[in-house]
Amino acid sequence: MLDHILRFMTLGTVIVGSVAIYAALHTNNRRLGADIFLRYSDRVSDLRRRLPVSAFLERGAAGDIEISAEERRAVHEIIHSIFELYELKVHGFFPPALWKIREPDIERLLSMPVFQQELAGLEDRYARHPRLAAWLEKIRASKS
Repeated sequence: MLDHILRFMTLGTVIVGSVAIYAALHTNNRRLGADIFLRYSDRVSDLRRRLPVSAFLERGAAGDIEISAEERRAVHEIIHSIFELYELKVHGFFPPALWKIREPDIERLLSMPVFQQELAGLEDRYARHPRLAAWLEKIRASKS
């Protein structure tokens, strides 16, 4: 009888330990995903602050907007950061619910004429990423 009690206690300890390990890993993965997302969001926000206010105005058509080399570099860095963030989302590095928080802002940013102008120049670079290309096309179509 004592042997059975010790076996059940050992089994219970193993089960509780396994659940604790799973919970710790799950929490750590969520925290890591949130940290990755927040760092990329901060980077995009910092880059946006480097752009002049005129870059965010809805004036002119894509292709007609003149921007300086430094502004073009900042726009390209924003686009690349968003691409990296999108790929991290696609590959499950953070929960989709986190992406949903910023997705409308990101789509609004990418639909602005200055970003559409620069995205047109980068189209070939992202052609090998069909999910991203489809998402960018959806943004472009919603703008028109």
